[in-house]
Amino acid sequence: MNIDELSARAEIHDVLLRYCRGLDRVDLSLVRGAFHDDAWIDFPESLHIGGVEGFVGFLAAEMPRFERTMHFLGNSLIDFDGPDVAHVETYLSADHQGSDRHHWKNETVKLWARYLDRFERRDGVWRIARRRMVVDWMFKYPAGGWFDDHPDASVTRRDGTDPALRATAGFTGTPAATDGWPS
Repeated sequence: MNIDELSARAEIHDVLLRYCRGLDRVDLSLVRGAFHDDAWIDFPESLHIGGVEGFVGFLAAEMPRFERTMHFLGNSLIDFDGPDVAHVETYLSADHQGSDRHHWKNETVKLWARYLDRFERRDGVWRIARRRMVVDWMFKYPAGGWFDDHPDASVTRRDGTDPALRATAGFTGTPAATDGWPS
């Protein structure tokens, strides 16, 4: 493995992470930014099969109907097919709590799935060109199993104010504010 391959792996991994942040914070610009303009999405038929713009439209309607979501990425196997194409299998575990506007009516569902992606580097940028999601299994949690009586529970923010969304500096950037950090 050389430095170019290590760099490509890091860039691909960052695309996957930004996509998940976009889902959980309902920031569709992050989701959209993970895909090339001509990307094709092959999710289960009840969700979306088609181009990326239709996929983002589907998510724009679907994601706000959840009270909260949390997507975790696990194993990610990246196989390169030359310097500009990578086939990536990434394990996914995600929790979705439906609101009263969602067809799950306040129930929480756990999803175990895998993203099967074709990444392509175009003009020096790695993005998803093809994505297939394979659902391995799902679990609906019992309704009485959840509680939010701890004072710090239920602080997830899906309105653009989540503290994780504050800009941070890169190696050469301007340091971000540190309000609330110990001195």
